[in-house]
Amino acid sequence: MVDDRALGALDDVILSARTLFPDLEFLAPGGVLELAVRRHGVERIRVELPPGQFLHLQGIGVDAPDDGRTARARVEVSSWYKSYGERFDLQRLLDFEHPTGTVVHTGADEPAWLELVFDSPIDIERLRLRNVDGPTAVRARGLRVLVQTGGTWLVAYDHAARAGELRRLLTHRTELGGDPTITALLPLLAQTFEGAYADARQALDAHTEISTADRSAFRAAVTSGLLADRELEWTVHGPQRCFRFWDETEKVTYVEFAAKVAEALASLTPQVCFGFGAALCVVRDGDLIPHDDDLDIIIGFDPHEAGTLGEGLALVEQCLRPLGYTVTGNFTAHRQVRRNGSKQVDVFVGLFEGDTISWYPGTRGALDRDLMFPASEGRLLGVPVPLPRNPLVYLERLYGEGWRHPDPNFKHTWDRATYADLTRPGRG
Repeated sequence: MVDDRALGALDDVILSARTLFPDLEFLAPGGVLELAVRRHGVERIRVELPPGQFLHLQGIGVDAPDDGRTARARVEVSSWYKSYGERFDLQRLLDFEHPTGTVVHTGADEPAWLELVFDSPIDIERLRLRNVDGPTAVRARGLRVLVQTGGTWLVAYDHAARAGELRRLLTHRTELGGDPTITALLPLLAQTFEGAYADARQALDAHTEISTADRSAFRAAVTSGLLADRELEWTVHGPQRCFRFWDETEKVTYVEFAAKVAEALASLTPQVCFGFGAALCVVRDGDLIPHDDDLDIIIGFDPHEAGTLGEGLALVEQCLRPLGYTVTGNFTAHRQVRRNGSKQVDVFVGLFEGDTISWYPGTRGALDRDLMFPASEGRLLGVPVPLPRNPLVYLERLYGEGWRHPDPNFKHTWDRATYADLTRPGRG
């Protein structure tokens, strides 16, 4: 068990790393990267990302003795995403002190880049970049800034190199009292600093020898010491932009989207409603759960409609894709549904076995038809949404008697083996 002394040392390490590597805070929404670039005769400034990523920017600040020449610059990009090129305004980009939203948004190019080109060489004293103010800020991972002088490109900043320096520093930290659990988790801390959130989550999951309590303590320390300032929280799903960081307009728009997905699925079967945490939102919280990060819809099929989970998932895809929804994922019993870049809604498929039904990862056979359908109706943030017929009993069977008390560390059993026969062709 990690003791308070080791956790306190971890807090100190996080604070020290933030002090030594302030440039990594550029990955936060609206993050600023400040570079002392004292160069004479600069012809171009280039900002680029690793291949396959979108480049987003709110602003570029160029501190130069002759500001007039800066104003006469022009911008070249690898590409423009949708209509961003038509709306581009150089003055918005260069007005660093007054951010006005995303100004530059390229495609996911090989690589994506922007160049600020001066009509005649200028002297530069400082460069500042402002990241976009939203969840896509993390796409700046791997960013490089270069300046061209006399036809030669010089690297002014390399995010990957800085992340490597931090990894080496954390690997050799010894002032954690020799606590083996914290020592094992320091590489994950480095991944989190550099924005490799999915890798950090997978690495934590792989440490099966670490207790649930120690995982929770580590996640809480990293969240409070680093991630909260990036509008992220390390949940059981990894570092996520949880609902506590959403404004009311975002939340209502998302609930409306989820309700429309449920309405579209009702053309397949009336046996569809909000489930899992989405039902908790309506019944217990009256709001999106602060530590949660998505909404879930559950849909039930009778045997003559779908004989396996795969067949049910195929029906979901065939229903939603012609309506303009993007349906992705290769999960056992659910798909992720988006539209026009929205946050995804998870749609879980269940199969009736007589009068019983269940949705993985819930306990198989724990629910029945009369409990679930026909669906009832509730309201979430003023939006009408479908619910299980008896949502109180549904939540108790799913989460136990303590469902009325929020539990950020709750995890389903994820016992895939009990659902194995529902995934095989020719079932029944």
